[in-house]
Amino acid sequence: MNGDSTCNTALRPDGVIEIEAAPGRDTSVQFAVPVRELNLEAGRDQVADAGPKRSLQILCVDDDETVLEFMTDCLTHYGHQVKVASGGKAGMELFRIAMLKGQPYDVVVTDLGMPDVDGRQVARTIKAESPHTPVVMMTGWGAATKDAGDTTPGVDVVVNKPARIGELNDLLLRITKAA
Repeated sequence: MNGDSTCNTALRPDGVIEIEAAPGRDTSVQFAVPVRELNLEAGRDQVADAGPKRSLQILCVDDDETVLEFMTDCLTHYGHQVKVASGGKAGMELFRIAMLKGQPYDVVVTDLGMPDVDGRQVARTIKAESPHTPVVMMTGWGAATKDAGDTTPGVDVVVNKPARIGELNDLLLRITKAA
């Protein structure tokens, strides 16, 4: 890893998620999570305590298929409907199609660094076409962009990769309620 790279590691009780990112390079994501037995009784108790659930229509835009798969698996676990786009151009096209069909997304989660169209352009385009749609930028460069005072028009929230999925779910529910 060179001096321009950032590496975020999230230790979980049962595993590790590591993300390496550098400007102009693909982001590398590695997951090491063991399989556990599902305790159905404990799960029922947690769902009963969680209160009413809202299902969101979420568009996830990232050029890393592993990240898209992970986001889909995690967010559908919370009952959301997730559509993925493997790049900024594809994300903007899916967003426009949904708007034309009268089935807009409740929220868009986009990566920052993508080769065809970056997350900044995705955010600007989404806000130009639907000003009330919340846009979350999820990036391995989150701390660096905040420290540099980098604000992107159209981005409601910047989230560091790797995201804590429970916290991301809570954030998505909060910002869509406000919208």
